[in-house]
Amino acid sequence: MAPFELLPVAGAFIGSKSFVAHTGAIDASQGTAEMSWEVYIGPSGGVISFAAYASLYAPRDVCEFSIDGVPQVIIATFSDDWETHQVAVGAGKHELKWKLIKNFAGLNTAIIDDVDVPSDYQGYVKIDGINLEDNSVTHVVDEEVIVAAVEEIANTMPTATVATTTTTTTTSKPVTTTTTKATTTTTTTTAEPTTTVAPTIAFVECPSDLFSVEGLPGCCVEDPSYLGDGACDPRAPYNTEECAFDLGDCCHETCNSDSAYGCKTKEGGEYGPFGFFCLDPRFGNMDEKKCQVENLEWIGDGGCDTAGGYNTPECGWDGGDCCEDTCDSEYAFYPCGANQAYVCMDPSVANKETKSDSPFSFQDGFESGVFDPLHWDVDDGDAEWKIDDSKPAAEGNYYISARTGDISLDFGTAKLKHGIQSFGGGVLSFDIQALVQIPFDDLIIMIDDDVAAEFSSATTGWERQELDIPTGPHLVQWIHRKNPSNMLEADLKLFGYPDEGVTMIDNIAFQPS
Repeated sequence: MAPFELLPVAGAFIGSKSFVAHTGAIDASQGTAEMSWEVYIGPSGGVISFAAYASLYAPRDVCEFSIDGVPQVIIATFSDDWETHQVAVGAGKHELKWKLIKNFAGLNTAIIDDVDVPSDYQGYVKIDGINLEDNSVTHVVDEEVIVAAVEEIANTMPTATVATTTTTTTTSKPVTTTTTKATTTTTTTTAEPTTTVAPTIAFVECPSDLFSVEGLPGCCVEDPSYLGDGACDPRAPYNTEECAFDLGDCCHETCNSDSAYGCKTKEGGEYGPFGFFCLDPRFGNMDEKKCQVENLEWIGDGGCDTAGGYNTPECGWDGGDCCEDTCDSEYAFYPCGANQAYVCMDPSVANKETKSDSPFSFQDGFESGVFDPLHWDVDDGDAEWKIDDSKPAAEGNYYISARTGDISLDFGTAKLKHGIQSFGGGVLSFDIQALVQIPFDDLIIMIDDDVAAEFSSATTGWERQELDIPTGPHLVQWIHRKNPSNMLEADLKLFGYPDEGVTMIDNIAFQPS
C-alpha cells in the first residue's frame, strides 16, 4: 500500500523545491494512506488551511481531513486546479489528519470494479501549502518544511508522521425477501458546519430522525439498507449526489445485479416496479427540478406513460420507455411496448419505426384477477367495473362486468376508461356480452367525445367487436348506464320488470395499423 510521500511535481501550489505530499493508488480492495500532524493552539484558537489536488472518484476513494477524528473536509471528485480549504481549530492540543480512503463504503470488489470512472482517473491526492495560524504566531508548512520534518532536521517543529493501514475485507448486503419496500419521500435539509469554508464537501451531522452512512458524508436517510439494494428509491434523500444516487440503484450502468432486489424485477414477481429515475449526470439526462410527475417509479419501468408529463425531455422521455430503440427490456418491469403502446417523441430516434414486436400494442384478458392501474381507470362513475368469474368468460377464467344493480342513482353510470396512443391509427377489438334493455339500461362506447358504438338490447352470447382508432392520443370509455333517458319511475314501470342489466367485457386488444 502507498503512504503519503514527498514527490517533486511540476505546478506545485507553493514552494521553490516543488515538492508535495502525494499518495499513490492503493492496490488492495480496501485501505487508507494517512498523514497526521500534532499541533498546539493558543487560547484564542486558530485556522488551518491547505491546498489539495485530487484525482478521486467516489465510491472508489475519497480524501478526508479530520481534527481529532472528526471529519471536516471531504474530497470526493476530480480537481480542475489546486483547491484551498480553511477550517477553524479550537484552543489546545489537536491531531490533524489527512487520509485517503479506498472503497470507503465497504462495497464488494465486483461493485467497485463496475464503477465507470473517467478515463484520466488515477486515484491519488496531493497536499501542499499547509498553513497554521495561531493568533500572532504563524506556521507555514511548505515543501521545504515537510522535507525537514521527514528528515527530522527541524526538531522544533511539531512532529509529523506518515502511516499506512490496509484491510482486504469485503461486505455484502443480505437479500431481503419477506417485505415489500415502501417508497420514501422524506426530504432532508442539512447545513454545513461553520468551521468549513467552501469550496469543500463538508461533513454533515444528520438530524436525530435520520441515520448517517459510513463513507458517504452528508448522506442522511431513514433506512441505510435501501442504499445499493438494487431497487431505485427515486426521491431525496436517497437519490442524491450525497448518497451516490441511491448508491447506484437508479441507473442501469451502476445498479448492482448481485444486490437484494437485483435491479431487474419483473411483472408478476413479488416486488416492483421501482423504475430508474437516473439523476447521475454521467448516465442520465433527467432534469430533477423540471421532471415534476406524480409517480417517479413509472420512469424506466418499460411502459410508455404518455399523460402526466412523463414523455418529455425533462423526464428523459419516460426513461426511454416510449421508443422501441431506447426501452431497455433487460431492466424493464413491464414488457416493452406490450401493454402501453410506444409513442416515441425523442427526436434522436423518433424518425425510426416504433411498433411493438408483439402483434398487439395492448392486450388484456384480465387473467391476473386485478385491474392494472397503469392502463385502467374504473373509479370515475357511480359504480365500479369489477373482475368477474361468475359466468363463463369468452376465454380463460375472468372477464370484467358492470351491473345496473350496483348503480344507486337513476341516470347513473359505471365507467371503464383506457388511453390509447398510436402514430398511424389501428383497430381496437374486444369480446362483449351485453345483457341490457332500453329504457332500463344500455351500454355506449365513446372515443374521446364521440359515441362509437351503442348496445340497447341483449346480445346473444359473447360477440367480438372492432372499432377503428384514428391516429394520435385517444380516450376510450365503456359506459354502462342506468335509466339513460332519465325517465320517471312510474313511466319505467310501464315497461315491466326486467332482469338485472349487466355488461361483460373480455380480451380487449389494440393492434396498430
